[in-house]
Amino acid sequence: MLAGAQVIISLVVGLSVLALVTGVRAVVARGEPVDHLQQFMDTSSGASLTLRELEMRASFYQRVLRPLFAILLQRLGRLAPQRNIEELQRKLETAGLLARFSVVDFLGLKILCGVFLGAVGAALIFLSKSPSLIMVGGLGILIGILGSMLPNLWLRTRIRSRQREILKSMPDALDMMSICVNAGLGLQGAMQTVCENWDNPLVDEFTRALAEIRLGRGMMEALESMGQRTGVKEVMSFVLSLSMAYKLGVSLAKVLPIQAEQMRITRRQKAEETAREAAIKMLFPLVFLVFPAMFAVILGPAVPQLMETMGGL
Repeated sequence: MLAGAQVIISLVVGLSVLALVTGVRAVVARGEPVDHLQQFMDTSSGASLTLRELEMRASFYQRVLRPLFAILLQRLGRLAPQRNIEELQRKLETAGLLARFSVVDFLGLKILCGVFLGAVGAALIFLSKSPSLIMVGGLGILIGILGSMLPNLWLRTRIRSRQREILKSMPDALDMMSICVNAGLGLQGAMQTVCENWDNPLVDEFTRALAEIRLGRGMMEALESMGQRTGVKEVMSFVLSLSMAYKLGVSLAKVLPIQAEQMRITRRQKAEETAREAAIKMLFPLVFLVFPAMFAVILGPAVPQLMETMGGL
């Protein structure tokens, strides 16, 4: 009976690993679609093939596994509660992942991580001769819950990293926009120039705002939407300054350099604040890691002598 249970758990773990790896690969690969028809047209010698033959030229992963696990992620994502859908969608937009991950895909990925880690944890606990199956199941569920939180941790890390990159590139972008405006370009032309010369998260937001403007959305409305998507206070302040400049008739050539200098001051202040926090952050490792080791090295040789002296008394 024990051998049969081990075989079942091994199968569950193996299937979980396969589902997680191929599922994540299917979702990540969605951001980079491959045009197999165009590849065939570029490499073929002109022979006429049917559509089925063209499809069969694709790999087994592209034809079967990728669609299968894309459907699996969507089905699992629909099992999640609906009250956090809008908040999760906003976070995916802020992280710049909404073009590659839908909300349902991300929720399905969370469930897959939870099932995979829960199955692996339960198998390891069971194989370690745990005395109780209830303990195995409880710890497996606990590990599964913790595993489902890993995508949230990764998403928060991605958001912070992207916001730092946007804040870092904002002053230089405003300087370039100021030069373009002084040369006679409008705001859209200046933003387009930045997009043509750079490649960073700020350029992605500028590109999306320009696309919305071309589709008929108002300029200020598109810029305000950009500020809300990034979640960076400095970008929101920049958009507000542009809005006030348009309403009051102030020249952009005066507003942009002031905003660039203000953002540099803000960035320098944040760096100084981080440097001041370093001493506080070092307090914990010093007290609990460094000082005990120092005391052990300094006072360690004296301990045997103290014990002998105290024993003689």
